[in-house]
Amino acid sequence: MGKRSETWLLLVLMAGCQAGHGQGKYEGFDPAPLQLTKVQQTPRRSVTSADLLAIRDLRGVSVAPDGKSVAFVLSQAVYETNSYRSGLFVVGTGPGSVPLSLGSAGPPRWNSGGEWESEAPQWSPDSRYITYRIKTNGLWQIWRWRREGGRPRQLTHGAHDVDSYEWSPDGGKISFKVRKPFNPLERQKAEEHGILYDGWFRPWNLQPVVEAELEKEPRATETWVYDIAAGSERKATSWDQRQRADDWKSKLGIWDEKLHNQVSSPILDAKLAPDGKRAAYRYWIHDADKSLHWSVSLHVQSLDGGMDISLTPSAYFVGNYWWSRDGHELFFTWYEGDGRSPRLFAVSPDGGTPRPLTTPNSGDWLEEFSLDATASRAACIRQSNTTPPEVALIDLQTGEISTLVNVNPEFKNLELSEATRIEWKSRYGEDGYGYLLKPRDYERGKRIPLIVTTYRSGDYFVRGGAGDEYPAQVFCARGFAVLAFDAGKSLSYKDGDFESAMLNWRYPLVSLEAALSVLDQMGIVDSAKRGITGLSYGAEIVDFTISHSDLFEAASESQGGSRDPYFYYMAGREWHEGFAKWGLGGWPEGQSRSHWKELSLSLNADHVMTPLLINTADTEYLLALSSVTSLEQLGKPVEAFIYANELHIKSQPKHRYEIYERNLDWFSFWLQDEEDPDPKKADQYKRWRELRRVQEENESKGKVNAGAIP
Repeated sequence: MGKRSETWLLLVLMAGCQAGHGQGKYEGFDPAPLQLTKVQQTPRRSVTSADLLAIRDLRGVSVAPDGKSVAFVLSQAVYETNSYRSGLFVVGTGPGSVPLSLGSAGPPRWNSGGEWESEAPQWSPDSRYITYRIKTNGLWQIWRWRREGGRPRQLTHGAHDVDSYEWSPDGGKISFKVRKPFNPLERQKAEEHGILYDGWFRPWNLQPVVEAELEKEPRATETWVYDIAAGSERKATSWDQRQRADDWKSKLGIWDEKLHNQVSSPILDAKLAPDGKRAAYRYWIHDADKSLHWSVSLHVQSLDGGMDISLTPSAYFVGNYWWSRDGHELFFTWYEGDGRSPRLFAVSPDGGTPRPLTTPNSGDWLEEFSLDATASRAACIRQSNTTPPEVALIDLQTGEISTLVNVNPEFKNLELSEATRIEWKSRYGEDGYGYLLKPRDYERGKRIPLIVTTYRSGDYFVRGGAGDEYPAQVFCARGFAVLAFDAGKSLSYKDGDFESAMLNWRYPLVSLEAALSVLDQMGIVDSAKRGITGLSYGAEIVDFTISHSDLFEAASESQGGSRDPYFYYMAGREWHEGFAKWGLGGWPEGQSRSHWKELSLSLNADHVMTPLLINTADTEYLLALSSVTSLEQLGKPVEAFIYANELHIKSQPKHRYEIYERNLDWFSFWLQDEEDPDPKKADQYKRWRELRRVQEENESKGKVNAGAIP
């Protein structure tokens, strides 16, 4: 889970301005099962935004305990209906096996940030059945399929959503957790009386106040048990293993992702051993006195209060982890933060040196591992810089990796640009890396416009940067070079120390300086035609870079403004506490005024000479208003679009496609002096020509940008 899980945690810890609208307002489900069809080889053509939008994404893989089959879930955007289709499939692990469709996998699982959360199908211990959660009559319930296909059977029929579940080792039971809805009486009370504002709302995301009041307290959960033989479900007792695990978690105060709060406990999650006597958990370390970078390690502790054992003291990031069937080993993924694939390891819960199960591979990215009962085979998702995700199988005895299912065969008929890893060292001494893509017809020695995507990159498919709004391959097809830039390992900071917190924005800027210097030395990039993009933390990098340097001639971002005093006033106590840890606490016009002046884009808007495009969600557009208004008042080129019924990550296919295309038009206009002749875009270019006139006017007046920060 390296890339996805680290990115998720960084979104929470740093960018954090995710809308708290539960599962979101957009449903967008097409019940027709997603299909896999054979594709004939044809002459290759240029890749388009529509091709990227239609990629089939893997949403979970799981190998059967006997190692003979792999179940996997797919999703695909359907532009015409502005919806998604899904499919549940099973494929044999033997040579020549063909995927069997089990039907639709149900509607998307949107999380609080607007991402479709992956969930692997679960196999019965005897490998005969596959189970999965599907939304049925408005509630998430557990369904079961035979491995060989046929009609599925709904197992649970409770009155509440099934939040998660797991099979018992003997296959006789399924333990599951349900999350109760809000109490109707509490809702009625909130609607009939005034609600005291206590600072725990999130005014900035425009959430209705009744929902905000109810969500201040977590929804109650219960553990239930489904009996396979009896076909009945009951509430769990204190003797049930999963209930014991939940009791132990609550005693430790483990943070619950579904509460949408910032991480307050260093313990991120926990998993009970098969014998129920101890549990493994991930521990978040962010002590600036010990290390410049934070890390996430794996620990084990006995439930009787025994000694805590650190199993991975030198790890940068432990992603997924799970117990072996007999409880004698723990399997986990280890990511070094260097853009290379996470690796799979095994370790004794008593400690010792972890045992590698996969070998380093400089070309492939492997994630979401699933092991059979004997730990001899592993299913996973494999991708590379030019290959979208596919289902793969690893022989853990030999290390051999083979593709089981290519779920995007259409890509063999597309012209894709190769990616070259480049590395550098910033003037702060930090190592940096990114992946450079050039047009397929690039002429050696020719300097061309550049677009930088942020904030993560690696050996995985170069698609659209964090949030997938910037179509890298399409940019290349239109004559741009693209640098998929990685912002570096996540930094620790000392509570209340503004200077150490500021490194989170200074480091990416000086790393960008070093990267652009390398590209200049390579003779590839036109230094007068460079663009930068970003979402979430990437948007923060964009804001800081264009207000503190003159590195870029055009910019596009999503969100924006989350590091301005304007946001502080509407953020509430949750974020006030976080800002205080960064040395930005208290009244922004008081002691922290000089700190805000150093960080904020709106307070440095007079230094901005980079035309800025903002594509933001309706749950976050308030954050962008300080930037938009400041730039407009100063006569700076800026344009903002607001997308309805979206969260932090935009999900609607028509919105995603439109943002792809607008970003392409924006950078073509500013960096290539080109306009799309489509008559439907006439008004767009009329506005942009006026922005260019304003930009030229500013430049003629000698309004130069500030130099890079020291």
